[in-house]
Amino acid sequence: MVKFMMQRIFDILPHAETITSRANATVVSLGKLSLAKHRAEQGLFLAEGIKLSEEAAGMEEIRYILIRSDDGTADAHTLAIARRAPRSARVLVLPTQVFEKISTENAPQGIITVLAPLSRIHRTLSAEDCDDIPVEKRILAVDSVQDPGNLGTIIRTAAAFGYERILLGHCADIYHPKTVRAAMGTLFRMPVDVCDSLTRRLLMIRKSGRRVLSAALGDNSLTLGQDPLRADDCIVIGNEGHGVRASILSASDGVIRIPMAPNTESLNAAGAAAVLMWEYYRTFG
Repeated sequence: MVKFMMQRIFDILPHAETITSRANATVVSLGKLSLAKHRAEQGLFLAEGIKLSEEAAGMEEIRYILIRSDDGTADAHTLAIARRAPRSARVLVLPTQVFEKISTENAPQGIITVLAPLSRIHRTLSAEDCDDIPVEKRILAVDSVQDPGNLGTIIRTAAAFGYERILLGHCADIYHPKTVRAAMGTLFRMPVDVCDSLTRRLLMIRKSGRRVLSAALGDNSLTLGQDPLRADDCIVIGNEGHGVRASILSASDGVIRIPMAPNTESLNAAGAAAVLMWEYYRTFG
């Protein structure tokens, strides 16, 4: 592991503030961001650790940079990330016991970036807004995936296989700490539409001439690797336990299944998404 030289924080960031009390109002507020209710009320979410903070560095949505320090020093890498924050962002230097009140990690790395929602690329669409037809060639729809780790993994995988937009219906919060962590920075670049009516959105996609295929078992289903795919297919991934909702199935052109060994029931939602997206990437690049 590369070790970075320790530097005096206030020599590099003279505008930084020190907070030493766990009862400080800002600390108490930020400490509630693990909960969806408070993320919505405050309009903030956490990106924890060096990797995520580096991915977020320089973004206009940054509101706070939190640096853990018990002696007024931090490594040069952490300070370089903090220096890229917009002037409006507050840089807070927190001793370990205060920093850990905010962090959701078991072993926090020493920097947290706090951001406002990325409304430039992440949209919440009312049912009426869902009449908008995506123009991107490669779109993934995700229905009722409730585990934030699964959702983050799907977002990360979609980015790896060239997907350009993700549609969500009844899913976990994209700003849940586990979603942000599992997406590993791709959340900051991937356009995501949170749809009040995913069913309506998929019907509009079909109306535009594209095919919608839900990953499920069913009569006359297509089999991945055997039946022909289309480059602009929109694939739907369903809930971890219950699969794709009936309303979504009715809005689809059909279903597509992944062939598996005998005596196996199903794949994890993130695993199924990865297999399907890989096959499209392998076929169409």
